[in-house]
Amino acid sequence: MSLMKNKQSHSSNLAFAFIEWLTGLSYTTLFTIWMIMALGFGAAYFGMSYVGESSHSPTDLAEIADPLYRFANAMYYSIITATSTGYGDITPQGFSKLLAAVQSISALLVFAIFVTKLVSHQQELTLTEVHRLTFEDVFHNTREGFYICRKDFDHAIAHAEKHENLDIEHWENIVIAYRHLQTLFEEIPDFYENDTHRYTIDVKREQLLVESAHRTLHRINVMLDTFSTHNIDWANHERSMKELQELVDVITVVTPLWEKRSPYDNTLESFADILQMKDRMHLKIIQAID
Repeated sequence: MSLMKNKQSHSSNLAFAFIEWLTGLSYTTLFTIWMIMALGFGAAYFGMSYVGESSHSPTDLAEIADPLYRFANAMYYSIITATSTGYGDITPQGFSKLLAAVQSISALLVFAIFVTKLVSHQQELTLTEVHRLTFEDVFHNTREGFYICRKDFDHAIAHAEKHENLDIEHWENIVIAYRHLQTLFEEIPDFYENDTHRYTIDVKREQLLVESAHRTLHRINVMLDTFSTHNIDWANHERSMKELQELVDVITVVTPLWEKRSPYDNTLESFADILQMKDRMHLKIIQAID
């Protein structure tokens, strides 16, 4: 009894291993296997029509005198059997019944896996396209976020140059812009590594993103210099100072990670420029505190 169970278990393992091997094949390979099986069984039916009195070949094949026409009918019957269509114009008899049963089961198995793989491939293409569109939307929003922050800084610069002071609204916009930049920088590494790995940033978009970050940090330095020139005590504005320091900390952590995840060598100098802009901001903070 134990030996019989072991044999059954071994047979089941072989069957599962075979199915797993089939599922690992590409859909083009599976279709090729299916076609080879159809041709092979068709050749077998054709050969059986010449054996003995042809009592084991599908009906009417042996009565066809023209070998080419007989072979064509054998192939027709094989394909009909493989697809389980079963028109009934040609039927198996004798040993061909067993052969037809084996072909029907094996062909359906291969064809089912083929269809599954084909549908899965199409779904993968669809998901990749959806992910690409989502990525493009997030990328656009990120660059737009940098642009909005720069506009807030530009407004503050213009107001400082004209009035030599800042009102509450401009200080609030600066605080919000600093916070927004922290979020933008923290999300940048996600452009390179994600759960799906279906779509990632290309070199052109990376250059655009690096440029946006660099221009924004440069604008902050210009704004701080403008404040100092017009005697605006920006260091004593606690909320903006706190957010600016946190922004510097975020850039310090994120930029090396960003550079590490980037697969492109032609933007390495740009990362150094970002860190240089950050260092200038940090130096201004230290000088303002002292």
